[in-house]
Amino acid sequence: MAYTDSELSDEVTGLIVDASGGVVTGEQVRDESANLLEKGFSSLSFLQLIDALETRFGVYIDLEGETKFLGRVSSIVGFLREQNVA
Repeated sequence: MAYTDSELSDEVTGLIVDASGGVVTGEQVRDESANLLEKGFSSLSFLQLIDALETRFGVYIDLEGETKFLGRVSSIVGFLREQNVA
């Protein structure tokens, strides 16, 4: 399935909200003035998000590599585009 950036952002936002267990809302996630850690996202939530991204989009996220992109929807979308998620 081919995604527009908007559709991909919506999909990622939903995964983040789900991974947070309700700690963050879609509105908070879309507000990129602060990263997810500053919004109360836990390390367990990040692991759940990584699992969800890998499962949903068929990508691999190296936990020993650069993971700062996981802090904001736009950077996650950028990562997914770099991984050729269409």
